[in-house]
Amino acid sequence: MVKTAASFDNGVKEMNTALNNTLGELTKDPSNPMLLAKYQSLLSEYTLYRNLQSNVIKALKDVDNNIISNFR
Repeated sequence: MVKTAASFDNGVKEMNTALNNTLGELTKDPSNPMLLAKYQSLLSEYTLYRNLQSNVIKALKDVDNNIISNFR
């Protein structure tokens, strides 16, 4: 489970960097529709990735709990 979480963390770091870079560009020109769309797209992708991470870890936890309960 630790390896799975670590692999997600690497992806999050890359996405977070792209998101922060775009936000920096957006603060310089907040009325630029291209930057607004890019930021919205990156934020949506980041949110989906985090939801996927949460769901995968929860599924692994549930499998582990089922295995443990079968030994009781």
